[in-house]
Amino acid sequence: MTHPSAKRIVSLYRDKADDWVRDRGATLYSGAAGADEAVWLDRFVAGLPAGASILDVGCGSGWPIGAALLERGFQLTGVDASPGLIAHAQATLPTGVWSVADMREPLPPGPFDGVLAWHSLFHLSPDDQTEVLPKLAACVAAGGRLIFTSGQGHGETIGLWRGEPLYHASLDPEAYRALLADAGLRVEYDGAESGVWLAGRAFLSAK
Repeated sequence: MTHPSAKRIVSLYRDKADDWVRDRGATLYSGAAGADEAVWLDRFVAGLPAGASILDVGCGSGWPIGAALLERGFQLTGVDASPGLIAHAQATLPTGVWSVADMREPLPPGPFDGVLAWHSLFHLSPDDQTEVLPKLAACVAAGGRLIFTSGQGHGETIGLWRGEPLYHASLDPEAYRALLADAGLRVEYDGAESGVWLAGRAFLSAK
C-alpha cells in the first residue's frame, strides 16, 4: 500500500511554494559527482545543438536548474503542479515557457532534444513512475537525452520538510533499465549507485 503522504505531495508544494523557493535557493548544488548538479547538467547537454529544446518536468520555481539551462541558450519548457512555483518562474525567468501541470497528465507536445525530471519523478509512487517514465522517454527526440533521479531500490522513503512528511519512492534499478530499453533509450549513466539516470536516443539512420 502506498504511504498516505504520496497523496499530499502536490498540495504540499502548492501550499508551501514560497518556502520551497527560499529553501532551494538559486545556486546549483555542488560536491561529489553523485550530487554535483553542474556536472550532471554538463553531461545532460553534451552534444546537444545550440538552442536545443528542453522539457523540464517538475521544474519547481525554475531555479536553479531551469535558470542554468536558459543561461546556456537553450529553449526551455517547464511544467510543475504548483501554481505558486510556476508564477515565480514566469516572473523571474520570462524567456522560458512555463505552465501548471501534473506530470501524470499529458505532457507538452514534443519531441524535445532533452527531457529532465530532476528531483521530481521520485515524488511519484512506484506504480505512477512505471506509467510516467515511458511518457517522458517518448518526448525525447532522436539524438536527445533523458535525465532523472531515483533511489537505489524499490520502495518508499518518507522524509520531513517544513514539519510535514515528504514522500519519495523508487523502482529497482532493473526496472528502470527495462523501462528505458523498452522506450528505445540507451543508458549512458546507470543510477544504481549515484541515483542519477542519463539515457539517450540514437539518431535515426539514413535510408
